[in-house]
Amino acid sequence: MDESTDVSDLSILLVIARYLNVNDLEENFLLCYPLTKRCTGEDIFNAIQGYFCENEMDWAKCCGVCTDGGKSMSGCYKGLRGRTKIVAPHISWSYCCIHRQSLAAKPLPDSLKEVLNQSFKFVNFIKANSTNTRLFKSLCGDMESLHTMLL
Repeated sequence: MDESTDVSDLSILLVIARYLNVNDLEENFLLCYPLTKRCTGEDIFNAIQGYFCENEMDWAKCCGVCTDGGKSMSGCYKGLRGRTKIVAPHISWSYCCIHRQSLAAKPLPDSLKEVLNQSFKFVNFIKANSTNTRLFKSLCGDMESLHTMLL
């Protein structure tokens, strides 16, 4: 689960589900929902709970949640974690590997930090506007890359 703001200042909640289908592990978008007012843990929980109720999904079938370390997500009482623990106390929580890598990069040597900072600049430049994103997608297509978009 992640909540972020896109380039048009729209706050979006994105939930990706990973599950077993027969013997294969599959991953699909479960929910992409705009948060029009505030982005508190309660608002995020209510959006997910509404989707679960609408589609007759049960929290009991959810075994784990991975989020960033934001207060609205990880708060033990008012955050998403606290609200979810009320309806599904069995769920295990973990932090997203991207955010863990960012935290782990803090004590890196200066030469590696520079590489990481340059990578962030490239990604931010590509994601900064739709023209750059389209050009990047075209470049990846020309190179016959398996992936053509940045997350």
